[in-house]
Amino acid sequence: MELILILFLIILGILVGAFGTLIGVGGGFIIVPLLILIYNFEPKIAVGTSLMIVFLNSFSGSLAYIKQKRVDFKVGLLFALLTIPGAFLGAYIVNYNYIKSNLFKAIFSLILILLSLQLIIKPWKKFSNLKINGTHHRRIVNGEGNIYEYSISLTKGLLISFCVGFVSSIFGVGGGIIHVPAMILLLGFPTHIATATSYFILIFTSITGVLTHASLNNVKLNFAIPIGFGVIIGAQISVFLSKKIKGRFVEKILGLTLLMLAIRLMLEAF
Repeated sequence: MELILILFLIILGILVGAFGTLIGVGGGFIIVPLLILIYNFEPKIAVGTSLMIVFLNSFSGSLAYIKQKRVDFKVGLLFALLTIPGAFLGAYIVNYNYIKSNLFKAIFSLILILLSLQLIIKPWKKFSNLKINGTHHRRIVNGEGNIYEYSISLTKGLLISFCVGFVSSIFGVGGGIIHVPAMILLLGFPTHIATATSYFILIFTSITGVLTHASLNNVKLNFAIPIGFGVIIGAQISVFLSKKIKGRFVEKILGLTLLMLAIRLMLEAF
């Protein structure tokens, strides 16, 4: 692999890691379409390679969140357990081409459009009444002494987590794009705890998908390693930048970028 390409992939990884950590997602929603559009990866290869990168990103970012004491470990581990069977099922569906290439691109572009709208205009603010009244009380004290108290429905949360694992393995997105809004909107998590706990869950979701895709030869290490090296750096940079840059500004820029990628992917599908 040429040195210029390696440097480009590392820089790409840094940007993806920084953006992904800021908004609490793994970055697969950026990497998958780029690998398909620029390098003509098959969807299953793009997904497998992306999940390797998502794992490295979530592991690096989670270390920072754990240090800030923002992770709900008990709930996070329970949710992670249900993402594993979903991730296995999703990986095999992709590998055996139950979702065809053009259909894959069309579905993924729709997901990107929904995510971009979420980032740009935050439409879920209008639906705060959708929260499920939970009976499982939680109390988290972060590193700065801030206290977060909330109640969640474990049954609904476990069901959502299974679906997240399934979707993440199909689309290589790590699951955060679904888990974060679902934890906030439907389960009543405080935003800061939802972001950190979702990233912690991503470690288990993505490594399950990675191992499954690797066994099916769906991971290209010559791309995953340099991008993964970059996302580790980017995740740590993001922790520093998050204290200096308004997250709302970053979300809008990322949302516009995803919208452009989604439009291009949709055009290729049809």
